[in-house]
Amino acid sequence: MASYTMAQAKRDFEIGYLTAYEVKRWDLVTSGRSGWFIWLGRGNSAGWLVDARDRESRQFKTLDAAVQALEQIGFKVESLRCG
Repeated sequence: MASYTMAQAKRDFEIGYLTAYEVKRWDLVTSGRSGWFIWLGRGNSAGWLVDARDRESRQFKTLDAAVQALEQIGFKVESLRCG
């Protein structure tokens, strides 16, 4: 499983390697973390958007903040759908 820092995600998006994303909501009671997380890519090369300092998955407190991060990477987020 891969992981992406913001810089790596931007680079891979720009060269056309990164074409998919999912935004997932979790309440991780055991770790005290809850919020929105971004899963990037497909298949074996897919992984979480992580913080560059500690390589922990980046947590977004709001869905809007997660969408803003996706747009910073380069994705055009025009709709969200259930499923």
